[in-house]
Amino acid sequence: MNYLRVPTKVTLHEIRSRDSSWSPSMFRQVIIPTANVKPVRELLSPSMAFDKGVEPGSMHYLRKSTHYFIRTKALQDHSYLIYPKGDAIIPISPRVFEDPGLVDGDILISKDSNVGECAMVDGNRWRNHMFSGGIVRLNPSIDRFYFFAFLKHPLFKTQLLAMSPRGATIRHAKTLWLNCLIPFPNQRDADRVICYVSALMQAIVEKEKTIRDKSSSINSLIDSELRSHQISVKFQFRLPLISEVSSAGRLDSAIYAERYKSTIWLIHNYANGFETPRTAGFSIIPGPSLEIKILHTRIDSDTWRKGYYLLIIPTNISEYGTISREQFLGTAKPLPELRKGDIIFGESGSHRSIVFLGLPYNSPITTNAHGLYARRFDNNVSKSIFFRCIYDWLYKNQVIDLLAVGGSGGHFSPAYFEALPIPKFPSDKDSEIVRLYHNPAPPPPGTPNLETFVDWHRRWNTDLGIWELDREMKVLQKVLLKVQDQIIEGKTINLPF
Repeated sequence: MNYLRVPTKVTLHEIRSRDSSWSPSMFRQVIIPTANVKPVRELLSPSMAFDKGVEPGSMHYLRKSTHYFIRTKALQDHSYLIYPKGDAIIPISPRVFEDPGLVDGDILISKDSNVGECAMVDGNRWRNHMFSGGIVRLNPSIDRFYFFAFLKHPLFKTQLLAMSPRGATIRHAKTLWLNCLIPFPNQRDADRVICYVSALMQAIVEKEKTIRDKSSSINSLIDSELRSHQISVKFQFRLPLISEVSSAGRLDSAIYAERYKSTIWLIHNYANGFETPRTAGFSIIPGPSLEIKILHTRIDSDTWRKGYYLLIIPTNISEYGTISREQFLGTAKPLPELRKGDIIFGESGSHRSIVFLGLPYNSPITTNAHGLYARRFDNNVSKSIFFRCIYDWLYKNQVIDLLAVGGSGGHFSPAYFEALPIPKFPSDKDSEIVRLYHNPAPPPPGTPNLETFVDWHRRWNTDLGIWELDREMKVLQKVLLKVQDQIIEGKTINLPF
């Protein structure tokens, strides 16, 4: 729902109150229907409302270090946790490290650049991380998950962007975010509604944590299996021979570097052998071009409409093999459709990947020209998932980036896929990896109540695969958004418990 309003006229008093600014953006208003609201400044701890990050300067950035620096781009709209996208988290010199003491549950918000984005710290693995001067850590005095839920709601960012003047290059919100209003339920059992919103938010955060943990487990299993079953030959780096360059047909120095060769060696030297995508039964197919001159008619939508295509494009694929944003496309022109079990890869820019395993929409699925998809004609979904997991392990170890050519993230053409070896793991190890990505487990017995809601979902998370965790998380997101919109509208919420 859009709460932003642009007035048709303004008074001289309003102009003077805004330092005589004539910028139209300074006069936008955000209308919140409910009167039961409080500014953020009143919801923070009186002893320490917030603390700012530190900006050490890019001269202290390193390639490797024991300490890290969190930049504003690590706070993303589609993620509830700190998101390790590209150079969002970078190694930094220990000499300039200032320990902010990040702990589980801390809330970070960006006041510069991507203004209004926020994320929650998960676990205790962030002790050797400091955050940017464009980020502040908030210390709420109320239920932190209720508070965080409304920081992630579009209403918060709408308010903040309406207040923030546009800079020449990036936005700066200063401390304007303290003036943003947080709505509260206005009914007799308001405390229970707050607890319900908090429980929904916590359950969502728990699912995202589990997705990340299982993604990490997949890569750890692959790494462990490869390293513990090497044949006796040891890796020795050597400069390329002319015959090797002629065979590869490429002069790229990256594919002859030690980093690339040592990683590929782990699969080439694997005791059970390996195969290429083609011999494993995969065909690599380029995605269709969606240019308007080809489609003639094109309507983009963020919500599902009957007859529209669901677009799974590289930009909307997360680091963990899930869909970070659902996007739909309406066109009269027939487009190639994805099938269950197809693997979508980012051809240029982002090289992330995902296996399409079905969605609750009665809608055809497609991708765009920046996407490639691998298809098996025997419909063996398990082999597709395993290949995607091996590809992701190679991607996380920078092999895909080293193989790609060109700027802006590189271009990874279909011809390069034959350079990606697929190890022949034992069936039990193969199945263990596949289950971590795809496992539609039944929910735990019993019906959860307000007190057991989070723990009930936590138990379910143990058995669900990454794909199913993401699907269930999106269901909870829709429920939470509906409850939040009712609170904003001042309506009475009927709890399901």
